[in-house]
Amino acid sequence: MAGLVISVSLTGCSSPPLHLYTLEGPATTVPAVSGPLASTAPVLEISRVSLPDYLDSQDLLTRDGSALQRSPNGRWAERLSNGITDLITVRLSAARPDMFVTEQAPTGSLSMSRLRITITRLDIPTSGQATLDANWTYISDDDHVPTRTDRTHVTSSITDNGTDEKVVQTTNDLINQLSRMIASSLPQ
Repeated sequence: MAGLVISVSLTGCSSPPLHLYTLEGPATTVPAVSGPLASTAPVLEISRVSLPDYLDSQDLLTRDGSALQRSPNGRWAERLSNGITDLITVRLSAARPDMFVTEQAPTGSLSMSRLRITITRLDIPTSGQATLDANWTYISDDDHVPTRTDRTHVTSSITDNGTDEKVVQTTNDLINQLSRMIASSLPQ
């Protein structure tokens, strides 16, 4: 009898299942190209995106004024900086098929441009306007082309009281907007 009581009481204490989320990058791939890359194809290496320390984790966070709230049962499947870097790489590859866009420098590549991205603010409120502020620097492989630094501020509306799914959708939207801004700023 005591075993049954303990079993029933433990069942009542179980928490909701953990849900892992990714940004939409893996489901959105660049068409496969067979064969070697042309030796003249420009290479763009994207460094891992830099985020404020409190954001660069697997926690799904929303902001309520100056307080951050962690989702009780939702997590990113990887560190947020890795997921954002992957998504931006996919988006830039799709926008610029004339370039080889990568997160890791190919071996033997002599000339390669570099892209450094710093997200200084990524606030997802429980409702209202979500915001992302970012700076990026394009460092050309050509010494005659000056280094270019840009910045942007993008927003997205959020409703549904900040459910995990809405937080993921809003983060995707903000990163997609950032990717479009970066793609349009890259030299042709």
